Amino acid sequence: GDWSVASASPTRDQDGLPAIGFRMDTVGAQLLGRLTEANVGEPMAVLLDDKIYTAPNINSRISRNGIITGRYTQAELQYIVRTLSAGSLSARLAPEPMSINTIAPELGADNLEKGLAASWIALIAVGVFMIIYYFFHGIVAMIALASNALIILGIMSLAQASFTLPGIAGIVLTFGMAVDANVLIYERIREELLAGNDLKTSVRLAYQKVLSTIVDANVTNLIVCFVLAYTATEEVKGFAITLGIGVVATMFSSLFISRIIYSWLIDRFGVSQMRQLPMLVPFLQKSFEPNINWIKLRPLFILISAGLIGLGVAMIGIQGEEMLDTEFRGGTVATLQFGIDPETGEQIRLTREEVEQRVDQIAEQAAQGDGQGSAGTEQDADQTPAGEGQQSPLTVLQNADIVAIDSDDGVSSAKFQVKTTLGDRPEDADLFRNALTNAFSDVIDSQPALSFDGSDIEDASLAPVIKIFDARLGTINGVDYDNNVEEFIGGAAIVLADIEPRVSETSLNDRLQLFRTQPDNSWALNRQFDLVVLEGTSDAVETAVVLVRDEAIDFENERIWNAEIAEREWNLVREALTNATSLTSTQSFSAEIASSFRAQAIVAVLLSFLLILIYIWARFGSVRYSIAAITALVHDVIIAIGLIAFAEILYEHVPFLVSLGLQPYKIDLALVAAILTIVGYSLNDTIVILDRIRENRGKLAYASAIIVNRSINQTLSRTVITSGTTLIALIVLFSSGGDALSSFTYALICGVLIGTYSSIAVAAPLAYTKRIPESARK
Repeated sequence: GDWSVASASPTRDQDGLPAIGFRMDTVGAQLLGRLTEANVGEPMAVLLDDKIYTAPNINSRISRNGIITGRYTQAELQYIVRTLSAGSLSARLAPEPMSINTIAPELGADNLEKGLAASWIALIAVGVFMIIYYFFHGIVAMIALASNALIILGIMSLAQASFTLPGIAGIVLTFGMAVDANVLIYERIREELLAGNDLKTSVRLAYQKVLSTIVDANVTNLIVCFVLAYTATEEVKGFAITLGIGVVATMFSSLFISRIIYSWLIDRFGVSQMRQLPMLVPFLQKSFEPNINWIKLRPLFILISAGLIGLGVAMIGIQGEEMLDTEFRGGTVATLQFGIDPETGEQIRLTREEVEQRVDQIAEQAAQGDGQGSAGTEQDADQTPAGEGQQSPLTVLQNADIVAIDSDDGVSSAKFQVKTTLGDRPEDADLFRNALTNAFSDVIDSQPALSFDGSDIEDASLAPVIKIFDARLGTINGVDYDNNVEEFIGGAAIVLADIEPRVSETSLNDRLQLFRTQPDNSWALNRQFDLVVLEGTSDAVETAVVLVRDEAIDFENERIWNAEIAEREWNLVREALTNATSLTSTQSFSAEIASSFRAQAIVAVLLSFLLILIYIWARFGSVRYSIAAITALVHDVIIAIGLIAFAEILYEHVPFLVSLGLQPYKIDLALVAAILTIVGYSLNDTIVILDRIRENRGKLAYASAIIVNRSINQTLSRTVITSGTTLIALIVLFSSGGDALSSFTYALICGVLIGTYSSIAVAAPLAYTKRIPESARK
């Protein structure tokens, strides 16, 4: 019948243990009541897509609501809840994953640290400029930005959303747009002050006049965020959601919070003057009040734009599929992070040529009949996907792309990316990863799988997990230990005896700490934790205990303590220590998912354009303005993609630019997000000018050359300052944000420059209409 589980959620049973609560729809409640009433005491399987997810016993009749109890780990519980909530799949899952993405915690921490540091530097730089240029107005802007940040963090926390690196970039971009809104307000305030109005009147008029501009500019950005959130992958969704929250927070802080601050200063404290730097330095004021005939320059703009578009199309044609990353072509990307030289204590660095030689050697050995290349272990050979007489898939590594990451000189580095089309199947990706790991085993800082007494035990009730009752550690394996563990009374001591191979205390502690901070193990964050060495030295630990305690868990309740402390902590320790880890991260995509991603990217761009066209048409009441905006957007996107392709050509032929951080950028999902962000930014800029044209036009049926020129000149100061502050933030992110944000910020830098140009030279002139003679209108 057509009935199902209406909802499912985690809950607790009568003993306080984790359980799964569910609620049926109306028809389902009636049918389930009849079924369970006749089978009390019998097991009932939860079957989805011919797979049994759980099979609990029926304790009583169940109709509308029910509860499933059992000994579930948190991961199992969440999985069953999601499965019950999702229901049966409309199509069967493939037996093999279409995309695999693994990254070592050390690499993720490094990228995150650089991204956060660069973000702080960018925000401080922009803040300093605002205060220097706008004086006390700049301080108001910083207060509004701080409020903006609190709103974003609050909403992200309520939504239990996590920050990704693109999400951090989204926050920085949000602050850039918030600065833009404040710049619009402050420039208007100065206009009104120079027109002879007092401060109170100037503030009131400024907010009235910029309201529609700020709303229009931010709504178009929301359209892009909406499209990304519904068409992009999870990583890009993090950027879209963060940026979307930021857009809403920006409108609130710019139009409401800053307005309250001004009212407070003027009405409560009687502030009557708030000057800005251009008002004290006449040269600056005159520089931003040009009298340029922009319409007259249209032939020159057409020539420049045609040249840039031609260059973009040519670069795209030359690079072709080569400019697409593995996400759109299928394949695997591996990141190699080298360790520390034990003899010198310095970071190991290789040149790009040396890395390329090692990768080519893998391909050569594979071509000569060694199916595994450098990764030829006996176990791997049994899993080689190439059958008898077939060439090893590793031979394609002779065409692999080698990219030096975070290179000071563009030649040598401690981190490289190896990109190849290999990896359509999971076993190919594993083959590639194993080959690289073995080929670079002498320089990669890897951590071996550890074994210790009981490390093969899966049942926590049989594991060496001891409940702590006393302030003294006591007897372990026949040896008395006097270690003070008073603060862990009620917790557990997990014994790691006869650790092989011997590792340092720091290595053990780091591995355990890293796993405790993983998203899947968030339950462990608030627990007390310590590692105590019992036998051996700090450099070669033989026996140790892991001490943990959770104040919220009552150790007198045996069932809860076993489930929440003993079982969870034992599983975490085993997972952290018994699996080998390496600083090699890999990301692979099958041809199927690459095709899906290409379709998603095309849909995202086209849908964004369509919705933006409709919105501008509705707001401005004329299709001319929509065409002007969309033409500028197409212009910007083509040139931006061309510059991305051009970067790869420059990388191969201009070493000087490589030393500045230039890389052979590929079109991936992050760059699609960047391109759509360029769309949003360019629109932001364009709408400001078009809105001023609409305002200056008044009730006239057309925008004359005089009106268009005046509008561009009046908004020029805002355009230059906003683009300048955004570029400051992006350049800082590009130069010190690490490789994870490099391609993203490079595309945005290109987009800001092109978008600023197109708003003035493409979109605004298209809004110009020659006056229609009276006779012609009749």
